[in-house]
Amino acid sequence: MTRNLIEKIDSVIKKLWLEDLVIDYAKNFLLKEDSLKNAFYYHLRTRLGRDFLIENNLRIFTEYSVGTERIDLVIVEIDPVKAEEYHLSDCVTRVLAVVEMKHKSASTSDSIFYKDVQKIFSYIKDLGTKSKYYLAFIQEKYFNAENVENWITKDQIIKAKGKVTELYAYWDEDSDETVWTIFDH
Repeated sequence: MTRNLIEKIDSVIKKLWLEDLVIDYAKNFLLKEDSLKNAFYYHLRTRLGRDFLIENNLRIFTEYSVGTERIDLVIVEIDPVKAEEYHLSDCVTRVLAVVEMKHKSASTSDSIFYKDVQKIFSYIKDLGTKSKYYLAFIQEKYFNAENVENWITKDQIIKAKGKVTELYAYWDEDSDETVWTIFDH
């Protein structure tokens, strides 16, 4: 059952990246990271639907704490019985999806993005390999399509395989259009 849930969530995340956020960006709804996070949450919750979330005891949270870190967005399963008596943060039974997001201008150092990549690998260590992990990056910087590289390095590919998906948007210098891509590791 968990695999089916993760596959549905994965499908919805990819669809909202390539359809909903493309439109939001083109229509100037995404100013910075917080507006990206808000739009991501909205489209995710809308596409999954309240009934699906309730029937499967799933919830979407932003700024979810794991150790000393705060994850931009998670989809978790909760224990509904415990949720009636305890603080909601104590009712999470497992984390199904983790999303780290960045929306930065061309002048921002790539190191900011690589810090989120490192966070993802620390979450894999802390939360396990049964969750699905996403890097959702908008970098308002011009690139030649031939020079675009993944944020996951060759040394990290083995750790990322089957667990991490990169959602990436950048400006193409030839077409002067924003390119939205998905790369599953």
